[in-house]
Amino acid sequence: MSDSDNIKNIYQERYKKYGVTPKSLLWQSKGASHQRFRQFWAEIDFNKKSVLDVGCGFSEMAKFLRKRYMDVKYTGVDIVPEFIEESKKAYPEYQFFVRDYFSEPMDEKFDIVFASGVMNSNVSGNMEFRKKGIKTMFEHTNKVFAFNMLGAHPQPENKKVSNIWYADSLEILKFCMTLTRRVTFRANYHPKDFTILMYPVVKKTLR
Repeated sequence: MSDSDNIKNIYQERYKKYGVTPKSLLWQSKGASHQRFRQFWAEIDFNKKSVLDVGCGFSEMAKFLRKRYMDVKYTGVDIVPEFIEESKKAYPEYQFFVRDYFSEPMDEKFDIVFASGVMNSNVSGNMEFRKKGIKTMFEHTNKVFAFNMLGAHPQPENKKVSNIWYADSLEILKFCMTLTRRVTFRANYHPKDFTILMYPVVKKTLR
């Protein structure tokens, strides 16, 4: 079984058990996800932007974008079909697709790409999985790619048997800076979670 199939199966089993609740998404509560969303709001103006939410789950973020910002063109993708069906019912005005975005990214670029809680799974080759995801998503943004991830520096201890894996936040930050020098790092809101925002470098032409 591939890592993607294993991740999908874990979420599908939790959905069967917990339904449309944060526990299906491996969150302890809505507050845990909202705490991470606030790191995005503090840095990004979503007004009149095209937005891609990778690993959208039940698209909780769409509710806040609709309430807080104007003319947001929101698209959500997730590997779990059940999550996409729930999102379509809750937010029929937006676009949703079942897709393993790391393996099959969309051709389209978006003003803002973000991923909340998407790169926390314990998989084979944990660091390479995260680096591939970061690179793929950053390549599909016009203005900013933002993500959060479990981890810290020094790297927290990881249990051998666990669905989640804590990264070394400094190693992740250094990798991001190989892709762009325009980076914001936020690690003051949770002892084992951090947020990184990456902005493409605009090349200026000499006249």
